[in-house]
Amino acid sequence: MKRKVLGVAIFAAVAMWRPSALARAAGGVIEINQAVVNAAGGFPYKISTAGSYRLSGNLIASGIADGIDVNAADVTIDLNGFAISGPSFGTGISSGANNEVTVENGTVVGFGTGVALSANSIVRGVRADSNTGAGIVVTNNSMVEGCTANSNGAVGGIQCNGSNCTISGNTANSNGTPGAGGSGIECIGSYCTISGNTTNFNGGIGIECATEGCVISGNTANSQTTGSGIFCKGSACLITGNTVLNNGVNGIAAIDGTTGYGGNVLNGNGANASGGTSLGHNLCGGTVC
Repeated sequence: MKRKVLGVAIFAAVAMWRPSALARAAGGVIEINQAVVNAAGGFPYKISTAGSYRLSGNLIASGIADGIDVNAADVTIDLNGFAISGPSFGTGISSGANNEVTVENGTVVGFGTGVALSANSIVRGVRADSNTGAGIVVTNNSMVEGCTANSNGAVGGIQCNGSNCTISGNTANSNGTPGAGGSGIECIGSYCTISGNTTNFNGGIGIECATEGCVISGNTANSQTTGSGIFCKGSACLITGNTVLNNGVNGIAAIDGTTGYGGNVLNGNGANASGGTSLGHNLCGGTVC
């Protein structure tokens, strides 16, 4: 009898020790891996509670589903150096209309859209490559920092689909198709700050502000085959301290004279500057302009 009771106690202890499919790491961080996703019913993996989540292995999505759907605000997803790979459909990580989501430190590759977050969100240190639509899309008051968005489809590399975004220190190369569009970095709204980025060989425009009041500074925008390096399509942009070389149309382009540009280096573009007002000290093909 004692032996039987002891056996039951040991079994219970082992059952309590065995990690569940949904592992909660130190500090309350919830870990996600392929086994967790499968145990939860497969893709898309749904996050419905605010908090911190962390990948503990690569995720490979199948079918036409998203990778991770965030159905709550105030969520942080640390990719932890791992990758979420898709089947050319869906979105790698989507927050829908939920605000204040952070995605950082890993790779999202091979979806329709890599990462798509709503307002007041952060994408940091993410590689979003080879998605058939856009690499990274955010909306109002969001930040995209230190990311790579290369070889994505016609929508482009990095896009703020709103206003007041900060887009800094990113690389956006070879997005879109020459002649068919696909900007490296685009702010569809107003008052974005776009600084310290590298945008080369994109199918459309290197860096684009679609409305007004963007500050575009300290970027490299070279060799957009059929588009301009930097283009303010609205008004009252400030374009300073950029290196803009060998773009197929214009180096710097602006719709009207309310946009000012100064301290830029331009060479080998279809036209080094078109529109806007020079604030002086630009270097155009070796001549101050």
